[in-house]
Amino acid sequence: MAVTIRYGVTNTITRDFDSETTVGDLLSDRSLLGALNAPEGCVALSGGTSLSLDSFVSDFSGETVTLEKQASSKA
Repeated sequence: MAVTIRYGVTNTITRDFDSETTVGDLLSDRSLLGALNAPEGCVALSGGTSLSLDSFVSDFSGETVTLEKQASSKA
């Protein structure tokens, strides 16, 4: 299942994932984050909606998942 992942304006990668790969797995994949020049602590979005960590990446086959740096919050 091919999914395109984007970080920033120019960093894009299309990768095949198996049907059991979750968004949480994607966000913890250091090789993927490194290839995109994305920092740890990103959130995944599709169509402007934040994706749950337990969502399957295969549900977004043929779509673009955008990674954004997670905003830090101060209490």
